[in-house]
Amino acid sequence: MNNGLDLDVVNPVSMIVAVDLSQISILLGTISSVAVVAGTIFVIFQLRQNARLIEVSARDSRMNMSFALLEKLTDESFARRRKRMHDTILNYRKKNWAGFDHSLDDFEARDFAYIYELLGQLTRNGTLDIDTVTNSVEYLVVFDWEMFSPLAEHFRRKWKKSVS
Repeated sequence: MNNGLDLDVVNPVSMIVAVDLSQISILLGTISSVAVVAGTIFVIFQLRQNARLIEVSARDSRMNMSFALLEKLTDESFARRRKRMHDTILNYRKKNWAGFDHSLDDFEARDFAYIYELLGQLTRNGTLDIDTVTNSVEYLVVFDWEMFSPLAEHFRRKWKKSVS
């Protein structure tokens, strides 16, 4: 008496395997979803960590550049060069700039002035910290630019352009 069931058609072992495989499939799908969420959280965490590292690296680079520049500005040779530029400007100003144009002194004076121009540009674009630069070279730059103003006026007349 098999109550209308054909036992040859329904295999109890295959039914257990089918149930077990469907449960395993559901379990694997759940694990996969959890893995995707956990992976997303990990990626977000890594991106934040990388952003912090980049920020710290950029800050360190700016500090290193600031210190290197300040080291150059406080080096003994820079003081001698400043004195030489001041003397050169006073000397050629007395001569009404005769013999100055295209001389070695001309190129050295422009190069020296360019150091301050570069310092200003690097500070303006945020490469150098403005507080550090201001506190370190404020009066040095003011004094030197006052000293260089006759040279700047000579360049304005020579090139008929504004020189700042």
